[in-house]
Amino acid sequence: MTSTQGETYPFDALNENTSTRLSEVTIQELLKNPRQRAILNYLHAHDGPVEIEAIIEQLTLQESDAYPSDTTTELAEQVAIAVWTIHLPALAEHDIVRYDRQSGMVRWWRNAGQLTTHLEDPPDYTLQEE
Repeated sequence: MTSTQGETYPFDALNENTSTRLSEVTIQELLKNPRQRAILNYLHAHDGPVEIEAIIEQLTLQESDAYPSDTTTELAEQVAIAVWTIHLPALAEHDIVRYDRQSGMVRWWRNAGQLTTHLEDPPDYTLQEE
């Protein structure tokens, strides 16, 4: 297990040095969701495992301007539910992140490097009409 400042993160024990090549379609699907993109940008800006609660707080802060009619508490609850039930599982399914409910921590995982270049220079993911 890996330790950072005296803390042990159980998910580090599961690390394998393998990765699967993600298709361009999968990458586009993962990056077109604004919350997933924000989660990935947050992880990209921070070194090592981060607290999921910090990500939720950041998302709530970002979205509070966009949804001024929601109270901060309601918005925070909506964001937390979406992060835990939709966004982290979707990113983990493709080995982009690894998260641990018990410690409340998330970190980059095996396939994260395939998305970081897209975060630095994001292509246009708008749907093209045929």
